[in-house]
Amino acid sequence: YVQNNIIQNTNILLLVLVLLTGTLLLVWLADQNTTYGIGGPMPIVLMSLIKSLFHQQLSSINVTATLFIVIGLLVIAVLTLLYIELSEYRLHYKDIMNMSTQTSHSYIAWKLNPAGSISIMISLSLFLLLNSVINLIGKLLLNKEMNVDIFGFDNPVGITVYIVIQISFGYLLSRFLINTKRKSKEFLKNGNYFVGISPGKETERYLNKKARRICWFGSITVTLILAVPLYCSLLVPELSKEIYFLILLIMLIYIGISITETLRAYSYFDRYKSILDKY
Repeated sequence: YVQNNIIQNTNILLLVLVLLTGTLLLVWLADQNTTYGIGGPMPIVLMSLIKSLFHQQLSSINVTATLFIVIGLLVIAVLTLLYIELSEYRLHYKDIMNMSTQTSHSYIAWKLNPAGSISIMISLSLFLLLNSVINLIGKLLLNKEMNVDIFGFDNPVGITVYIVIQISFGYLLSRFLINTKRKSKEFLKNGNYFVGISPGKETERYLNKKARRICWFGSITVTLILAVPLYCSLLVPELSKEIYFLILLIMLIYIGISITETLRAYSYFDRYKSILDKY
């Protein structure tokens, strides 16, 4: 709420203090919500998206064939996100402690997009931070104000940079969450194995091969869902507001799916509360 016309060199430190205090307050709120609430920082981002949706000026919407195409793409994107979130890739293995039963099989279950909505939030933050860092470096080196417009969603270069960040970070975060090295060590320790795969390094290579396919598939699919409407906003500039509204709606639905999964997990463990409380 600091006005731009009163920003001077004398109150730069005060502005930095306000920014740091607000950031730490949000981190504290997210930590409290992780301990006592649901979803950690996701509800905070959810409220921010809802606020952005209400700020979109959509009073004059022209009902055209292009608008129906955009709505159709939104429906396809939402159904694809639901499919990714509700589906999982299973790797069957042999459990030496459970060899007697032939009807049930042990397996590793991986989501098609292990990173979930976290990769979207962090990659978007990195993209916005990139523009600020470039402007800051330019100001320090050239000693003048800079305003780099290419790193924005109204420029094809900016959209392409965001797509590269989203794909790369989504893949890296998915690989970090799957952690095939730890899983291969657990297999070696417990004596579990895949048919035709030797324990140890060969099992780790096998899991890495499967993980690369899953992580690239999930990262590229989610990025395409975000990239198509962003490029459409350049091709159809008269519907840019409506397209940005649909992008925010997609992110809102995706984060809502993640919060729903957290609620389902809490509900599942709540059924065994009397047993778990003893431990």
